[in-house]
Amino acid sequence: MDTQTESVPPKAIIADLWKNTLELENVTDDTDFFKVGGHSLKAMVFVSEFEQRSGIAIPLSALVQNSTLVDLAQYVSENPENSRETVEPFSIDGKETQVEYLLRYNDDDKQSKRTESYEKYYAEALSSTAHKKFCEQVYGKNYGQHGMADFKQLDAMLAKLDAKPGDTILDVGCGYGLISRYISDKTGANVVGIDLAGSAIKTATKNAEDAKDRLSFKQMDLQDLKFDNGTFDHVVSIDTIYFTKNQRHTIDQFRDILKPGGRVAVFRTFPIRSFTSETWSPDITELATILRDRFGSYEAIDFSTEENEHWASKVQVLESLEKEFVSEGSLELYQFRYGEAKYEATIEQFRYLFLAQK
Repeated sequence: MDTQTESVPPKAIIADLWKNTLELENVTDDTDFFKVGGHSLKAMVFVSEFEQRSGIAIPLSALVQNSTLVDLAQYVSENPENSRETVEPFSIDGKETQVEYLLRYNDDDKQSKRTESYEKYYAEALSSTAHKKFCEQVYGKNYGQHGMADFKQLDAMLAKLDAKPGDTILDVGCGYGLISRYISDKTGANVVGIDLAGSAIKTATKNAEDAKDRLSFKQMDLQDLKFDNGTFDHVVSIDTIYFTKNQRHTIDQFRDILKPGGRVAVFRTFPIRSFTSETWSPDITELATILRDRFGSYEAIDFSTEENEHWASKVQVLESLEKEFVSEGSLELYQFRYGEAKYEATIEQFRYLFLAQK
């Protein structure tokens, strides 16, 4: 840390960084980080940049507990020797910090690699008897699932949406359309499924031949929805909101294509590495911030307990089926699923169903 940085009071550094991070013209002692557009990702960016500027590491929980400028400045003055263990650790690849990883999560190269992986996953999973058993044991039924939503969660979402025959629902990130069919079967509604993976859409369309009066599928990017305004009664995003570069733009599109009174439902998991259950809240997430701004209010249903049990169950079930995956020649599929589950099971997860109405 150079002498020039040392000469700048921490409070001034905080104020300057808040102006940049939150895009504010002015910051006062009473400015509250989370009431002026701040959320968990911006909080991570701020604490990372503050450490680079000041040499002092602020735990994310400290920002939540001291969210005004004056309170945070006082916290820093009373804790000038915070150790580097308090900052966000490295991500899954061991090379980037969590901040760097999250900010680059949807770079073109990473999106391309994920799309290739999912294309391969879709093809292998459909023909795998071992994967069928895996889905049955983890989710309750085999719908070729990859996400984290079991049928208890799906049914809770459908009860909240209160969709009826004649309604039209957009399923964002439908995969090969089996969950779209489940939604249609349960509600009687027409379902349009979209996914970036072309092979998944081809399979979904073929499998829906017997129900094409109420099921249709299109290859489409959730970042560029090509539907007229007011097309849908409901929009559901089941563990797909992660894959947009601009969450606000995507939520804006959801709102635009909804009819007046239409509802949006978004399942979202947050792997918490620095926050604690005492300091974490869905209110501080970027998604909640956007939903409040665009819809006026939102509701969040907590599935965190189920989420942590889910990943532990995945590990156990996959380990019990490893020999079956290997014997049928699906070792790569097994490694794809097991590597993800093993990593996620080591992290405390906070999961919510977010709901909002136009």
